[in-house]
Amino acid sequence: MISVSLISLIAYFLCVPLTIIMILWLYDDEKRSFKKFVPTQKTMCECDICLYHFTADKEEKFVRCPQCGNLMERKGAKRK
Repeated sequence: MISVSLISLIAYFLCVPLTIIMILWLYDDEKRSFKKFVPTQKTMCECDICLYHFTADKEEKFVRCPQCGNLMERKGAKRK
């Protein structure tokens, strides 16, 4: 029979799960850091009326402000 002291048993049952949780937490944190969305200047729009900042598709020539509903021409849009 294997003899294990009570303190070793408590340390094992506390340290092993905490180590596993910490490793999973660090893995998840590292995985999330790659998925952060950083909009570029080409996708950012600012409403002329309410000054609300929002994102829009690059292909859209006209965009509508989601806050006040103002229809405006996106700055930097290519004219055909």
